Amino acid sequence: MWRSLGKLHLYPRRHITPGTASARTAFSSYNRSLASTSATTTSIPKPKRTIDKYDPSIVESGWYEWWESQGFFGSKVMSGSGSTAENGTGNTNSLAQFTMLLPPPNVTGYLHIGHALTASIQDSIVRWRRMRGESVSWVPGMDHAGISTQTVVEKKLMRERKLTRHDLGREAFIKEIWDWKELHGDRITKQFRRLGASMDWEESFFTLDEDRTKAVKGAFIQLFEDGLVYRDTRLVNWCCALETVISDIEVEHEDIEGRTMLNVPGRLKKVEFGVLHDFAYKVDGDELQELVVSTTRIETMLGDEAVAIHPEDPRYKHLHGRHVIHPISGKRLPIVCDPELVQMDFGTGVVKVTPAHDPNDYACGRRHGLPIVNILDKDGTFNSNCGSKSYEKMNRFDARDKIVEELKALGVYRGKNEKHAMRLARCSRSGDVIEPMVMPQWYIKCDGMAQQALKDAENGNLVFHPESSIKDWNRWLENIQDWCISRQLWWGHRIPAYKPVFEHHSILQTHFPTDTGDGPWFVADSEKEAARQIRKFLADKGLKDTPYKIVQDDDVLDTWFSSGLLPLSALGWTGYPLAKMLPWRYPTNLIETGTDIMFFWVARMVMLCTHLSGEVPFKDIMFHAMVRDAQGRKMSKSVGNVIDPTHVIEGITLKDLKATLEGGNLAAKEVKRSQTQMEKDFPRGIQASGADALRFALVSSTQQSRQINLDLANVTSAQHFANKLWNLSAFYRTRLSDLNYVSSVTSETVLAQGLTEFRKSVSASGQQQHLSLVERFIMSRLADTVNKVNGGMDQLEPSIATDTVRKFIIQDLCDVYVEFIKPVLVSEDHKSIQQRDSVLKILQTCFDASLRMMHPFMPFVTEELWQRMLPESAAGSTSIMVSSFPSPSELESWKDEGAEKDMEVALGVIQASRSLRQSHQVPMSKELPFTVWTNDTSLVAPGGALLESQSSLSHFTRSTGDIKLASSTSNDLVVDPSVMAVHIISPELKLLTPLSAIKDAIAEAAAVDAAKAAEKAAANAGGEGAAKKQEQELKRLNKKLGNVQAELEKLGVRLGRPEYSERVPENVRQMDAKRKVDLLAQEEHLLTTIRTLGSGF
Repeated sequence: MWRSLGKLHLYPRRHITPGTASARTAFSSYNRSLASTSATTTSIPKPKRTIDKYDPSIVESGWYEWWESQGFFGSKVMSGSGSTAENGTGNTNSLAQFTMLLPPPNVTGYLHIGHALTASIQDSIVRWRRMRGESVSWVPGMDHAGISTQTVVEKKLMRERKLTRHDLGREAFIKEIWDWKELHGDRITKQFRRLGASMDWEESFFTLDEDRTKAVKGAFIQLFEDGLVYRDTRLVNWCCALETVISDIEVEHEDIEGRTMLNVPGRLKKVEFGVLHDFAYKVDGDELQELVVSTTRIETMLGDEAVAIHPEDPRYKHLHGRHVIHPISGKRLPIVCDPELVQMDFGTGVVKVTPAHDPNDYACGRRHGLPIVNILDKDGTFNSNCGSKSYEKMNRFDARDKIVEELKALGVYRGKNEKHAMRLARCSRSGDVIEPMVMPQWYIKCDGMAQQALKDAENGNLVFHPESSIKDWNRWLENIQDWCISRQLWWGHRIPAYKPVFEHHSILQTHFPTDTGDGPWFVADSEKEAARQIRKFLADKGLKDTPYKIVQDDDVLDTWFSSGLLPLSALGWTGYPLAKMLPWRYPTNLIETGTDIMFFWVARMVMLCTHLSGEVPFKDIMFHAMVRDAQGRKMSKSVGNVIDPTHVIEGITLKDLKATLEGGNLAAKEVKRSQTQMEKDFPRGIQASGADALRFALVSSTQQSRQINLDLANVTSAQHFANKLWNLSAFYRTRLSDLNYVSSVTSETVLAQGLTEFRKSVSASGQQQHLSLVERFIMSRLADTVNKVNGGMDQLEPSIATDTVRKFIIQDLCDVYVEFIKPVLVSEDHKSIQQRDSVLKILQTCFDASLRMMHPFMPFVTEELWQRMLPESAAGSTSIMVSSFPSPSELESWKDEGAEKDMEVALGVIQASRSLRQSHQVPMSKELPFTVWTNDTSLVAPGGALLESQSSLSHFTRSTGDIKLASSTSNDLVVDPSVMAVHIISPELKLLTPLSAIKDAIAEAAAVDAAKAAEKAAANAGGEGAAKKQEQELKRLNKKLGNVQAELEKLGVRLGRPEYSERVPENVRQMDAKRKVDLLAQEEHLLTTIRTLGSGF
C-alpha cells in the first residue's frame, strides 16, 4: 500500500520491528538505566509472606520487581495459563494491539499529584487490556523541558559558582545540563515504579536522545521542503526573564482593575500597573498646538515613531500631513491618519505609535511604512536606539518614574488615571511581563494542518472523551495562528538551519536585499549538506568564489515541537530522509492527558503526525480534569499545596514536609509563606496510605468533570476499602480451611471448577430452585457488575468501573452474601451441609472476580490476596496481572432479574425490622414476633421470595420463632393500628408486630438498664429514662411527619396545575407519581408509629 508522507513524497508503508537496528540503534545511558531489568530475568523470587493485618508498606513491596522480572510490562503474547511470549516480529498472532504513550514529564522535577492521576488512569486502562489478552505497550519517556531545565541549571550555577551560562560557553553549559540530568533524571522513574505503573521500560525514550534527535531534525527538514516551515521577521512575545520568545498559547493574561502593585521576576520591589499616563506632543512649527496621548506603558514612548489620528476627526483635519516633536529625543514624528487604530470617541482621539513594541502599533507601522526600531535589549534594558544616553542600559521598569519626571520638567506631562482597567500579558513559564519585540523567527504554517484536524474530528477519525471537549478543540483550531517554533535557548534541539556569513557585507545588500542581516538560510541535516546547498546556490548567483563561512542558527526548537512528534518518534521513527518507514505499532490507540495541554500537545501531535504520516496518530483522545486541593485551589509550589504522591503513599511528617521546600528555587519569602500554608493544610503531616489507596481514590475522582478537588480523606477511605478486601480474604481462607475446601482458582476463568456443571446437573434433574435465593442473587449481581465494569473501561470512564466494583464488594458481597452464608457455614444441620459446596464455589467465584476487577486500580493488594487463593499446584509464574479479566459473556447466563427483585423484597423486610426497632427504641438483643403481610400472593407461594428466604428473615430480623407470612387472603390476621405496630415497606408489603410485644421488650430492656444503674439511681430510674426517650422520639417523629406532609402538599399543588399534563415530560410525571406513593407510605408509617408511642401502650 502506498501512502503520502507530507505533500511531496510518496513512500511504501513498511513496519519497523521494535528491537531491530533500523528502529532503535542507539540507546542512551538514560534509556539503559530505565531498561536495566531484562524481560528474561528470573532471579527475583515471587514474594511470599504471612501477615495478619493489612499493611500497605509490606503488601506493596516486592511485587513490582517480580512483575518486571517476569516480562509482564512489554508487548507480549499471553497464553491462557498466564505465561508470556515475546511478540517482536510485527506478527500479531491475531492478538489485538494496544499502544499508548505516557505524556512525558519534565526531567527537571518530580511527580506531583497530577502526574499520579495520569499514571493511575492510564495504568488501569493498560492492565485491563492486558488482562483481556491484548498485546500492550505503554511507552514511557522523559521530556528535556528546554526552558525549565536550562533555568534550573542556570540558577544552580549562579547559586553555587556565581557563573552565568555565557561565562561557560554553549558547549560547556550543555555538558553541565547533561551532568545534572544524569544525577537527577531517575527520581521520576522511581516514583512511577512506586505507584505501580506497568510501563514498557525497554521502550522508554528521552526527547533529546539520539533517535528522537534524528526524528526532530528529519521532521523539520520535511516540513521545510513541504513549504510549512518558514522564517519571518515579526512581532513576538519576548520574555526578558528567560531571554527567549514564547508562543501565543504560552502567554497568560491577567486582568488589572486600577492601580495594582505586582511582583516581577528579578526585581526586589513591586511594579505599578493599571495606571494611564497622559502627555503631550507639540506640533512641529507651532508649540501652541499639542496632541495629548495616553499610555499604560510610559517607557515605550522612547520608541514612538508617529502619532495617529482618525482621518474623519474634525478636530485634527488641519493637522493632516504635519509632524510632532518627540519631547525627549527631539525627533520629528509624522502624524498619520489610521481609522483602524484610532477611535475618535475614545480619549483624546490621538494614539502614540510604537511599532516595535505593540501588536496594534506594529500593524499600523506596516500600513504606513514607519520605521520599526527595537529600543530594548533581550534583558529588558534600553539600547542605543532609545534616543537618549541617560536611559541606555536602564531597566524598562526603572525608566518609568524617570520618564515621568522628565516629562514633568519639560512641561508636557498631563497627569494620570489610577483607575484604568487593563489586561496584562505574562509569561506562563516565568511570570514575567511580556515585552513585544520585532525579530526574525522560524514559524510553522498551521492553517492547512488545522483544517485537516478539524475534519478528522468531524468524521470520527478522532473521538473525544468526554465528547464535550470537541467544542474547545474546534474553537482553538478554527482560530489558529502560525506557530513560532524557535527559542533563544541552548538546551534543546538546535535548529538544522545554516547561512553563509560573507566577509564583505555589501554582498548581502547587493544580492540579497530582502535577507539583509538575516540570511539567506539553508535547511539541512548536517553542515556538510548545507555547504553543498550553499555552494550550488552561490554558483547559480554568479558568486562561486565569494569568501564566506557557514554558521548554524543558535536557536533551538520549541520543546513542544519534539513532543508533537512522539507518536512517531517514540516508536522508532527517525524522520525523512533518514528513514522512510513507519513503526509497526503506529498509529497508537489512545492518548490520555489533562485538559490543560489540549493545545500545547495533543492538537500539535495530531497536526504534525497526520501531515508526516498521512494518518492520525491515535483514534481516541481522553481528557481528565485538573487536580486541585481540597479547597479547590490550583496546586502551586509557592502556595505550598503541591502534593508529592510518594508522601501520600509512604507518609511524611510536617517537619520533613516543610523541609522539602528548602534548597530549591523558591525565594525565602515564598518558602516561609508556603510552609505556613502547609501547617494549616497538614498539621500532622500526611498519613501513609499506600499506592493502591491513592490510585483508587484518584481514578474514582475522575467523575468530577470540571476540576478534581483532591481531599486526602478520600484516600484514607480507599485505604479502608483495601482493608475490607483484606478482611474478606481472611474470612474466605478461614472458612476454606475449616471446611477442607480445595481452591480451584485458575488464570483462565473466574467460575469455580464445577460450578457451571453443578448448576447444569441441578437443572437437568428439574430442581430449578436448588440454588438458594442469595446464591442466585449474588451471581446475578456479579454478572451485572462485570458487564458495567467492562462497559465503563471500554467507554474510557474508569470511575464508573471503580464505583461499580466497590458497591458490589461492599453492598452485595460483604453486606448480603457473606452475612447470609455465615449460618450455613457454621450450622451442622443436613440442609446446611448440603449447601456448602455451592456456597463455597460461589464465594470463590465472587471473590476471585472481585480481585480481578479491582486489579487495574489496586494492583498490589489484589496480587497479594489472589496469590493466596491459588492452589498449591499453580505454576510459579501465575499472576493476576496476566489472568483473564471477567467477561460479560462468561457470566451472561447467570443474570437473574427475578432473583434480584426477590432479594430486594427480603432485604426490605430486614431493613424494615431495624427501622421499626429504632423508632420504638427496641434493642436488637430482644426478639419480636414479626409478621410479613403482602397483597402479592406470589411472594408467599412455593418458590416465592418470602417463603424461600423465611429462615434467613427470621435470623436477621431477630424474630421470635420463624417469621410469619401472611397475604391479603389470610383471614386470621387483623391489621389494627391500636394493637399492631406497622412498618410500610411498599404499598404491597408491610411488616407488623404486636404493640404488646414491643411494650414487653422495652420494659425488659428498661429493667436491664435499671439493674445496671442500681448504684446510681432509684429503682424506677430506668422507667423514667425510657419515658424521656419516648418523649424525645415523639417530638422527632412529629417534626418528620410535618416535613413529609408539607412536601405532599407542595407536590399536590404541582400535580394539580392545569398545564401539568401537557408541559411536564412523561418521565418526570412518572417520577412525581412514584414520589407521591412513597410520601403517602411514609406518612402512614409515621402516623402509625406516633399513635403507638402516644398511646403509652
